[in-house]
Amino acid sequence: MTMRRQPAIWHNVNGVLLAMSLTLPVAARAEPYELHPQDRLMIRVLTWDFQANNPTAWQGLSGEYTISPEGELQLPLAGSLQAVGLTQSQLRAEIANLLRLRAGLDDAPQLSVELVASLPVYVLGDVTNQGAVAYRPGLTARQAMSLAGGLFRGPAARGPAQMIALTGELAAAEQALRSLQIEESRIQSELAELSGQVGSDASPDDTTQTQLQTADRTARQVRIDSYDSLRVMLEEKALRLNKQLELRDQQIASTREELAGMTSLNERGLAVNARVTSLETALTDLETKRLELETALLLLDTQLNQATRDSDTITADAIAERLRRLTELEAAIPAARIRAETARQQLRAELAFNVETDEPARAQPGFHVTRAGMTQPVDPDAPLRPGDTLDIAIPRDPPSDNAPD
Repeated sequence: MTMRRQPAIWHNVNGVLLAMSLTLPVAARAEPYELHPQDRLMIRVLTWDFQANNPTAWQGLSGEYTISPEGELQLPLAGSLQAVGLTQSQLRAEIANLLRLRAGLDDAPQLSVELVASLPVYVLGDVTNQGAVAYRPGLTARQAMSLAGGLFRGPAARGPAQMIALTGELAAAEQALRSLQIEESRIQSELAELSGQVGSDASPDDTTQTQLQTADRTARQVRIDSYDSLRVMLEEKALRLNKQLELRDQQIASTREELAGMTSLNERGLAVNARVTSLETALTDLETKRLELETALLLLDTQLNQATRDSDTITADAIAERLRRLTELEAAIPAARIRAETARQQLRAELAFNVETDEPARAQPGFHVTRAGMTQPVDPDAPLRPGDTLDIAIPRDPPSDNAPD
């Protein structure tokens, strides 16, 4: 079915789109940009809204699209078309014509094609920041080098302050590693001592660690001695309670014997009831006091057992604490060793670069581009393509026999 013809005002949209395209930044205007695989495009298809009397985006077609690695672009209704090698204006015309044919329009719809992003350019070699830089149409090798931070200058460009900072980082990393190793040695010595083994002395060049080890040993011994004194006191108290318990048992036995005799006399009318009642009361009081002694003795035995357990756990807790810290050190020491070695290698590389290069700022770098698996030299102002790998190298003179070690 043939769709409704567009009003005359619709033709003004062409002028709007053209004015918009003229305001976009254009790279050197030397050659139009030809699309590449994996370019991301924003495509807007416009249709006329008769009610609002304004152009609106054609829903279902407008949006971002990515060209496939094979160079194809898939669009709803328009289908698949080869986009690589076309300019944006050529692709716009191709899409408009396909939509006109597929949708049965009298006139081709108005649309815009904008480049959103392309594959980056990968910069390697003698630059300050190796890695990917964003591509834009017209990007040259020299501009990519600038985006990567420019040429790497080494210590000569860093200045004395930066070299002092690198030296300080190395010293700090090595000191941190030594501290961890000293602590590891101390903990291993303490573990050997706590386990009843003959432990090695702490590091002789670290008196602070040795003092800490001695102070910890003294504090631990004070706690053990305190528990030992408590146990002695509790044992003496338990001995006294046992003696009191024996005395109560004797008193109870004597009172029971006397009560039995007095009860027999009372039954024959030879004793009064008051005497019997008095003996029964005394027996009850003695049994109550004996029960209190048994309760106190049981509580004392519980305290004694707790003191013994607390004394035994002092050493066990000390061993567990050191084992936990030793486990942490086993992970921290390799990381500290890597940091120190990294700082050492960085400083060594900086110094080597300073020796090998003679005023690198004056050397003219060489540019090589790898594209489609092939590497070739290029001019600094040569335009790059998305996905190119740019290798920048500062020429170096071969080492002479008089070069310093």
